[in-house]
Amino acid sequence: MGHEASERKAGSSAEAGVKASTGVIVAAVGMFNPLAGMALGALKEYVDAPILQLIERERARREERAARALQAGSEEAQRSLDRLVHTIETSPDLLALMSETVQAAMETPLTEKIIALGRCLGRGVRDEASVDAERLRVRGLAGIEAPEVKLLEVLAKETHPTPEGWYQERFPGWRNPEILTELPGFAKVLDASIARLAAEGIIRDDGLGRVAMSDDDPREMWVLTDFGSDCLSLLRAVSAGE
Repeated sequence: MGHEASERKAGSSAEAGVKASTGVIVAAVGMFNPLAGMALGALKEYVDAPILQLIERERARREERAARALQAGSEEAQRSLDRLVHTIETSPDLLALMSETVQAAMETPLTEKIIALGRCLGRGVRDEASVDAERLRVRGLAGIEAPEVKLLEVLAKETHPTPEGWYQERFPGWRNPEILTELPGFAKVLDASIARLAAEGIIRDDGLGRVAMSDDDPREMWVLTDFGSDCLSLLRAVSAGE
């Protein structure tokens, strides 16, 4: 019984440490995010109780997501959370990586993304030479939500066969019409999703300079970049491990 009580006490202490560290970090990041850093007491005079409850629930969700990302970072770095935080405190570059990681994690409901973000932080802590690369990965992941994941999964597939008479058996990339056969619900939003991913360097048009076979033949041939494949693999690695 004494041993079990000791284990429970240690577990409670560790959990309290996670919550305390997360609270401080979320508060710090909240300086740059109005909702995360919002003081509920200051709002009570202006906002109805149901709205305050919604805000409080959202704050709790954001803090939980931040805690999950930090825990994933701790596991990836193979350090306790206390050691992880201490290491981060000693490096301006790691502090910047941590801030971007927590901010992105708080804003997404995707569990795979939260854990992938945390692992980026953990790798940066484990090897500071990789911090710049991990910050770029965090920024790439930050731009990916559920709709973008669906699009990336399509672009990772084998492309459609070409019409008879083409010099290739399959298109070198994904044209918009073929993408829409896979994602018919994207008809009015595909351009926006493509623009978002292209701006982050996650996808590119491999059809630049291609001569169209007819006036209505789309020239775009969307493919994953190496960076895009890397970001998708980070998300897939989480799903595969669960």
